[in-house]
Amino acid sequence: MVRPRSSNRAQNQRSSYVCLLHSVGKKRHSGSNETESTQFSNGVSKTSPVHRPVAVPLAVPLSVVPPIVDAKAIVSEISKSVGLPAGSTLKKNVKLISEDGTMEPVDAPLTSLPGFSRLIYHYMMLSKIRLTSLVVMTAMAGYAMAPGSFELGTFLLCSAGTTLVSGAANSINQVIETSFDAQMARTRNRVLVKGYLSRLHAVGFALGASTVGCSMLYFGVNEMTAALGAANLILYTSIYTPMKRYSILNTWVGSVVGAIPPLMGWAACTGGDLGAGAWILAGLLYCWQFPHFNALSWNIRPEYLKAGYKMMANSHPALCTRVSLRHTGFIAGLSLLAPALDVTNVWFALESLPLNAYFAYLAWDFHQKADSKSSRKLFRFSLLHLPLLMALFLLNKKHWMFREDKKSEVMQLESGLADGAIATGVFVSGGETKENGSEYLVPNIVADIGATAPSHGSIKAIEDTLLANVATVLPTPGKQKL
Repeated sequence: MVRPRSSNRAQNQRSSYVCLLHSVGKKRHSGSNETESTQFSNGVSKTSPVHRPVAVPLAVPLSVVPPIVDAKAIVSEISKSVGLPAGSTLKKNVKLISEDGTMEPVDAPLTSLPGFSRLIYHYMMLSKIRLTSLVVMTAMAGYAMAPGSFELGTFLLCSAGTTLVSGAANSINQVIETSFDAQMARTRNRVLVKGYLSRLHAVGFALGASTVGCSMLYFGVNEMTAALGAANLILYTSIYTPMKRYSILNTWVGSVVGAIPPLMGWAACTGGDLGAGAWILAGLLYCWQFPHFNALSWNIRPEYLKAGYKMMANSHPALCTRVSLRHTGFIAGLSLLAPALDVTNVWFALESLPLNAYFAYLAWDFHQKADSKSSRKLFRFSLLHLPLLMALFLLNKKHWMFREDKKSEVMQLESGLADGAIATGVFVSGGETKENGSEYLVPNIVADIGATAPSHGSIKAIEDTLLANVATVLPTPGKQKL
């Protein structure tokens, strides 16, 4: 008996379906969640994903004992997760102590610092610590180059006061420019932009730092140094900072701000006397600002333009390069003028000539090419040029105080002996007479004959005066060192 084709086709479908169920059951038993597909005789059909059922306990059996927490194991796991060697510990000084006892530094994030340390870190960033350090270094250079005696107390007070005044000025600058700093990649990570400190907090810090700094300069140093510091604070915060958004003249004003700190150091050393050397030093700092800042601003012109600052690099690029070249020539001229004004010796002009010549060459290259490469070379060499020039100025300065002290002691001794000679009438002036305008004194021998007491000009009076003068010159036994 021959079966019809329809019955054979149905039987084949049933057998295929049974095989499919059998395979699905195996996979469900093995815990697989894969998707199976079966091809039937008439077409292709895909099955839906098969999920393994998960048993959820309704309650925890009482017989289960909770495991004991191992603190060392937890610390070890955390150390592994952050990439630290196993068995290492962290101390308060943020140093990594390994098992072998070696110390390895660890870069801790800002949020891991304690509260007070974090506040100090924020104050340092608010003060622009790198710029403040440069300001203090130029003030210290002015103190060292001045023809005055070195006093440690005055030097430290001048440095500390300058630090506080500069930090206050930079803080006010960030308060004013917070919204503009947020638009520049170079300044968008500042403290006020990130919201680590409020603007009111920054203003309070600036007021406190400026008050303490100016007081230290006024009462601990002198009035001239305090006046220069206060003037620089007002000039930077009230004139230079707002002018950056209105005129390219802000670069000239900013150069004046950079030239005042060496004047402060010079005035602190000399008691407020600003001689020719102070103005030459200030002139060098003033001229150095132009090639340094113009080269820096050249590569970040888009950021200044986006933030709305008026810079020569954007609006007057030819003037920017020309001014940089011009002031490198002024630096060379001031270096040659220093020996002529008896501030340094001639060696300063000779030794600084190659340094200034190369600086001028880089400025000329920047003026000719006006590209990022030449501006970057000029900027980098400016960071090296200033400390080298200041070191040469210091090594070749004309008036060292220990030499002046020695000369003054000799002059005082000679003047003291001359006064004693005139008073006693012992020394004569080479045989000249009174008619020629000099003293020719001889002992009054006649007055000694029959006199009960020595008279002025007698031999006895001369001997007594000489012995008194010799006793004042020679050291006493109490002052002699064995």
